[in-house]
Amino acid sequence: MDIGLGIAVLAGFLSFVSPCVLPIVPGYLTFITGMSFDELTDQQHRSRLVTSAIVKSLPFVLGFSLVFIALGASASAVGTLVRANLGILKKIAGLGIVILGLHLAGFLPIPALLRERRLSGEPAAPGMGRAFIAGIFFAFGWTPCVGPILAGILALAATAETLSYGVLLLAAYSLGLGIPFILSAAFLNGFLSLFSGIKGYLRQLEIGSGVLLVGVGLLIFTDNISWISQRLQFINAEELLTLDTTSPAVQPADAAESPHTAYGPYDFTLTSIDGERVRLADYQGKAVLVNFWATWCGPCVIETPALVRVYNKYKDRGFSVIGVALQSEEENIKEFVKKYRVPYAIASDTTSEVGLRYQVFALPSSFLFTVDGKVKKAFMGYVEEEALEHELQAVIGSPTTPQEKPQGASLPESSLGKSG
Repeated sequence: MDIGLGIAVLAGFLSFVSPCVLPIVPGYLTFITGMSFDELTDQQHRSRLVTSAIVKSLPFVLGFSLVFIALGASASAVGTLVRANLGILKKIAGLGIVILGLHLAGFLPIPALLRERRLSGEPAAPGMGRAFIAGIFFAFGWTPCVGPILAGILALAATAETLSYGVLLLAAYSLGLGIPFILSAAFLNGFLSLFSGIKGYLRQLEIGSGVLLVGVGLLIFTDNISWISQRLQFINAEELLTLDTTSPAVQPADAAESPHTAYGPYDFTLTSIDGERVRLADYQGKAVLVNFWATWCGPCVIETPALVRVYNKYKDRGFSVIGVALQSEEENIKEFVKKYRVPYAIASDTTSEVGLRYQVFALPSSFLFTVDGKVKKAFMGYVEEEALEHELQAVIGSPTTPQEKPQGASLPESSLGKSG
């Protein structure tokens, strides 16, 4: 797929209306609104409200975009460092948003934040520095859903040869994603300006906004921001781009080879959705695809039928799939498995410990292991069926080529799905 700047901007714009991005919006609007109630309700300067909203939201979008670009540019030293410490950075971000919420509500006044000034010496509301920091915090708190366009961009940003162009496309994607944020702030300014009586309730609105921000921060701190996503999973605007099946397959990013056999640090043990043990080491001798996904992730939903087809096509040649569900409720996982007739093992990573160990920052993400337990390829984002088969055939051969079936452990079938 040839990805230009315009396509990257469009993909970012459409991603705004998705279960992966929408959970950020309430907290963002709360932050922007709570910092400038006086200006939001200024009836005498309506013509300046939209411009003011745009100016106030730019630092938030900038901070958000910088972190997103750093996470996506996995070929860079900064990207590697950030992804390796993503777990602790999420905790810090969640705690930071809680503190900002308490400050906004007036429960924990922070002198350093109250002292922000404009160049003229006037108090600076809403606080450009605070908006920038909030953008950084929110960026660490979300889990992007990666369709084919963003997957192609991330693949470019994952190799040193195409890193600079990949970063440029990531910036274009972030621009597209940032435009609706800016527009939503401008719309909210105009909306609140219609209600002249709101000035009598400014303190109550500040407290409510602060409490809401604290709630969002706690969800991020506990890695449960997807609680909102799960209730919005019927929305998936990026599907408009994902369903373009006539495009060439997006090539996955190269992954670092594990120095250990028998999976080494990649090994994990989880419990399947019907109570059985799922351990990666038990699959030694087979080619295994470990697929991280979520029930609310649009590209995951579209990718799953292809994974089922590939599994059924190659299972007799020693290929297995382990689905690891992240940030998803058990009942939703069971419904998903039943709906799409998933035949391979599905386990839930309830603590996200395995996902963090694999440095998964976007969904879906998949890792293809060779029969001796080494990583052959890492697929960051939605992977098309053709690309997966190409890599799989390099490991176990074509399904039409006579070849001795690799010897693997005998694994029990589950009631809802079965291990390869």
